[in-house]
Amino acid sequence: MRRVLMIMFGTLDGIAEFPDYGAEPGAAAEEPEDPMWNPRMDSIDTLLLGRQAYVAWAGFWPAQKNEPSSSKWAKKFSRFADGAEKVVFSKTLKSADWPNSRIVRGDIREEVERIKKLPGKDMALGGGPRMAQSFLAQDLVDELLIEVFPSLVGSGKPLFKVKSDPDHAADVVPLGAPGRQDFKLLESKPLKDGTLFLHYRRNR
Repeated sequence: MRRVLMIMFGTLDGIAEFPDYGAEPGAAAEEPEDPMWNPRMDSIDTLLLGRQAYVAWAGFWPAQKNEPSSSKWAKKFSRFADGAEKVVFSKTLKSADWPNSRIVRGDIREEVERIKKLPGKDMALGGGPRMAQSFLAQDLVDELLIEVFPSLVGSGKPLFKVKSDPDHAADVVPLGAPGRQDFKLLESKPLKDGTLFLHYRRNR
């Protein structure tokens, strides 16, 4: 069955942001080291996006394949994103003009479960944390692929939604506890830039 892959960036304090470390003076530009998308573009044919992510991606990625200053990776991802089906979950987006895009205004779970039964490759959940949190809350994520930056940024959009429980006294969260989901580690890889790539599969 087709899987839903959640592909996201995050910081040590669980914020879904992309810290800017700046380039060293005189350093030559290098192709980005990408253990998340590069090995999987051939096995993904559908992108699952919320409204904000879709608008941002549609305004940026289609042009990158013809942009002389773009990296080889950006050109490759641009062609991949153009060809993939883009499923946009939104009740307010009026149109989706990027080729191979369609808007879904109904129930997320129903649509994802319907797509999973169709022939095809895996689906990638991209973009912002709000959609990721919605998918996680409904237990729709089959695999987590996260690149963790070695920084505490102190504020921003949380990658995972956690309810405040100031009276919680237990240090151990038992199996079957409400909200608990367990994953099996498939791969962990430190990258040259100091980030850590983590790949998990959902234990069901």
